[in-house]
Amino acid sequence: MKVRMIIIEGRQIGITGLDEVLEELSRAGKEREESLKNDLLMRLKKLNYIPPAKEKVYALAFLDEYRKLSESKALGGKNKSSKSGETWQGIPREEVPWYPTIRDELCDGCKKCLEFCTFGVYQYDEKSDKVQVIKPFNCVVGCSICALKCKPKAIMFPPLTILEMFRKG
Repeated sequence: MKVRMIIIEGRQIGITGLDEVLEELSRAGKEREESLKNDLLMRLKKLNYIPPAKEKVYALAFLDEYRKLSESKALGGKNKSSKSGETWQGIPREEVPWYPTIRDELCDGCKKCLEFCTFGVYQYDEKSDKVQVIKPFNCVVGCSICALKCKPKAIMFPPLTILEMFRKG
């Protein structure tokens, strides 16, 4: 089973078996949202640790992913996301775990990362007065210059060595 990264409460979370469960329920023609939300949560809890206090939030995120899949199928398999179909060295971009994570407790809301990055990875949230990662897979694989621009060191990236397992050669 594959692990796919999705955003839950502004954080990227790896979910094992998400694509397989979504496809299975899609083929079954599940439509009632409340039933679907519960089914997604129960199936994915068997494959992933989901904090009990966050089950509702996770269930809504799973339902959102199901809606995206349904919308994509209605469009003939074409996802409307701007980076859909992108690859890195022949690997679907969504399978390459290279994107920033922002430590909320360190972010001072200066927006330097938002001003620097032209790929739409970040968005400013006025309510929290912080920058959030909204499109992690728009991030250019291997780039972490925005982290250098962040004086409070709130932006983190995985180590570059993680990319070695994806390199063809």
